[in-house]
Amino acid sequence: MISRRNLLKLSAIGAFVAVAPGFYARNPPLKAVSFSQDHYSKFPLLGLATSLSTEHAYQATVEGQLPAGLNGVLYRNGPGLFQRGKYRKRCLLDGDGMVQSFTLRDGVAHYRNRFVQTPKFMAEQEAGKFLYPTWTTQAPGGFWSNLFRQDLRNQAGVTVVQKGGRLYAFDEFKPPFRLDPESLETLGEDWLGLAPKSTTVSAHSRIDPRTGEWVHFGIQYARHATLHLTTLRSDGGLKHHRTYPLPRYTYFHDFFLTEKHVVFLLPPLELSPFKLILGRNAFTGALSWRPEMGSRVLVFRRDSDEPPLQLEAPPCWIWHNFNAYDAGNEIVADFVGYDFPDHFLGQDPALFAIMEGRRGTYNYPGTTRRLRIDTRTKRLTLETVAEDNQEFPTINPSQIGQTARYGYAARIRSDQSFFSAIGRTDFKTGRSDEYDFGPGFFTSEPVFVPDPKGASTDQGWLLTQVFDGNRQLSFLSILRAEALFDGPLANVILHHHVPLGFHGWWAPAQDTV
Repeated sequence: MISRRNLLKLSAIGAFVAVAPGFYARNPPLKAVSFSQDHYSKFPLLGLATSLSTEHAYQATVEGQLPAGLNGVLYRNGPGLFQRGKYRKRCLLDGDGMVQSFTLRDGVAHYRNRFVQTPKFMAEQEAGKFLYPTWTTQAPGGFWSNLFRQDLRNQAGVTVVQKGGRLYAFDEFKPPFRLDPESLETLGEDWLGLAPKSTTVSAHSRIDPRTGEWVHFGIQYARHATLHLTTLRSDGGLKHHRTYPLPRYTYFHDFFLTEKHVVFLLPPLELSPFKLILGRNAFTGALSWRPEMGSRVLVFRRDSDEPPLQLEAPPCWIWHNFNAYDAGNEIVADFVGYDFPDHFLGQDPALFAIMEGRRGTYNYPGTTRRLRIDTRTKRLTLETVAEDNQEFPTINPSQIGQTARYGYAARIRSDQSFFSAIGRTDFKTGRSDEYDFGPGFFTSEPVFVPDPKGASTDQGWLLTQVFDGNRQLSFLSILRAEALFDGPLANVILHHHVPLGFHGWWAPAQDTV
């Protein structure tokens, strides 16, 4: 992440701060804990923060009846391992990537899960302990074990994409790992046909359903933070690559794609490279929320190398977006936004507290917001569309970059501490529908699968993985997208629990042959 030259320049500073009072590793791993059944009974959410160390492959039990037109494979990715030896990760978002597959054909469901065999995973597996610093957790051993170790190892544990018969597992800042679509065997790091280190890619990308182009972004951290934009043609060849210096040293996780534009919302988040490089903090520990700076919006034209349009915006945090599209001179972008991400960066953020069996702080909801950008007058407005507390927004992938009427997300009910419902927002009328699984059940990102016999593109199914905290078991639930109130059509019951998963990808049967 940081160049060798800059590391050498900082060596003298490192020698000084090493002996400065109070300078120590502030985000070390937690001590390993053997939670009792009483812990899980009192705080069922703890199951999402518990490793699944065993790999499985079996025919799962189906309760109800799988829809006749639902044939294909649902892939899911997320952290599967939080604890090794004496230590435990600090955050629910941080762990070695574990890819799952649910193969649904002719009413039968087969399940498989495998860890991505990254060099980090293999080295730590052999050692029986954590060896490297990761996104939220420093390496064991304190300050000296983390000095100048800012190059985070690839855990391949955020997103999963199937394209051109190939399956990829992505992490932040690193190239993906390619997996066998059927066995989930790790085939190795894959630079997507590009020259190694010629670009930087993040976990999130977009495939334009009109052209088949695959658009990636990434942040390169050196003396300055640099944005990389890379577009691959539908045949996989490189169409366009460009770099642009970011106006602030920051971090962001997702972006918007329209037919003509690529849009970034840069939050008022400041990254201190000194805290990271000099062994004081993990990556997230080096982040500071600075609302007084406001947000910054960058608007790039997809067909041009001209500098982006830059606009100021109110302070807002974004993990993920629903969609964006062009409407004349205007860009309309819908996303889940936060006034303050206290669940992630607060005094006692929930995503960290859950790892210790506590609820933590999650006071600021993620609400549906709309960004309107007039590219002619260079004016911007930001409004709240719906007050639902939600995250992991998705749409029908065939509508990416175009007008989409409906958006789907995992929701937190007012009487719950985590996601327990799946909701649908009608962007035309503002109406909101949802199905709540109830207390002790925790949902994940809904993946929209179109019904091949549907009368419209909005008819289909929502597939979401659910953790039953009462029984400490997980299942895949299939709901009708346009009839959420009716509840699940079928549940694919697993023999075990699965930790919190992030993102999924549906591959229709014809794409998996």
